[in-house]
Amino acid sequence: MMISRDCRFSEFVGAVRGKDYFDVIQLAEREATSAERLFLRVRTDEPRKTRCGKDYAERIKRLIDHMRYEVKPRARFAQDDDVFATFNLERRPRRGM
Repeated sequence: MMISRDCRFSEFVGAVRGKDYFDVIQLAEREATSAERLFLRVRTDEPRKTRCGKDYAERIKRLIDHMRYEVKPRARFAQDDDVFATFNLERRPRRGM
C-alpha cells in the first residue's frame, strides 16, 4: 500500500514529516519499492504508469540517500533541496563515537 496513491512526492513528504528517522527510512524504502513494482506491472493503466514512473521512485531514493549519508542532490534535481532541508538530520544515529 502506497502512501501517495497518485505518486506525488510532496504528498509523501507531508505524510512522513515529523516521524522518527527510522520510520521515515522504512516508509521511503517501501514507497520506492511499491512505485517501481507499479511501473513494471504489465496490467497497470498507462496514465498511472506514467505518473508512477521511475522519477517518483528516484526522488524517494534520493531522499533516503540524503537522510542516511547527507548526499546533496545533483543540480538536475535541485528542486528537492528545500524538501530535504526540512528533515532534521540531527536526530539520526551517528556511526562511531
